[in-house]
Amino acid sequence: MKEKKRVRLIVIAVLLVIAAVCMLAAANYFRNELKAKEAEDKAKQKVEQVEVDITKEEKEEKPAPEIPIDFASLQQTNPEVYAWINVPGTRIDYPILQTEDDEYYLNHTWEKQEAVAGSIYTQKYNSKDFSDYNTVIYGHEMRDGTMFKDLHRYLEDGFMEQNQDVTIYTPEHIYKYKIFSAVIYDDRHLLYAYDFNNAEDRAAFLQSLKDSRDMRNVYADNIQVTPEDKIITMSTCVGSEETHRLLVNAVLVETQ
Repeated sequence: MKEKKRVRLIVIAVLLVIAAVCMLAAANYFRNELKAKEAEDKAKQKVEQVEVDITKEEKEEKPAPEIPIDFASLQQTNPEVYAWINVPGTRIDYPILQTEDDEYYLNHTWEKQEAVAGSIYTQKYNSKDFSDYNTVIYGHEMRDGTMFKDLHRYLEDGFMEQNQDVTIYTPEHIYKYKIFSAVIYDDRHLLYAYDFNNAEDRAAFLQSLKDSRDMRNVYADNIQVTPEDKIITMSTCVGSEETHRLLVNAVLVETQ
């Protein structure tokens, strides 16, 4: 009896330890999510402040575009903020960052606080003036709907037809894009796999999007894209499919 009681106590103790570890892990996860949400709210306050400050006179036509993002303020906090992406019809409305460590913003907010949500970012293989043929923009698929989670809506029937616009702001320019495909792709590093300085590789990448056989893929019928265009690729994860990525691609249609 004493032996059985001792075993029972050991089992209970082990279960209590496991429960405590799980509770600590959950608490840490939600603390990180809160940090990411606070960072997101602070960034968006910079946009709202600029919008409030614009007067009717300032809205009149000028040679330079009116940039509704307070980059000076954002860059005081983090000089690595170099652009802002907005996708109407979704919750995607974030600063874009780039640093020498290509993995850094996987798990750091735009304020350089550690958080599982990370940030929206590009890698050093891309220039920061969107002059490359394909600028690849990365973001997590967060279960609370933040970061690039809403890219998955482009796999829904009819969503792309109503929500094709993407706007990217920099301190000097406004770039307007139209989404032309949402494709379940493999996990290759696009900027390693293709030499986008080469017209043949540009054409090969566009063809690979069309050749993807996943039944979830969606393509726009109203947009033609060529190897001479400029495009962006927004890349995020696909749930538990570790070897897949969702690529939502858009072509540049206007620069201001």
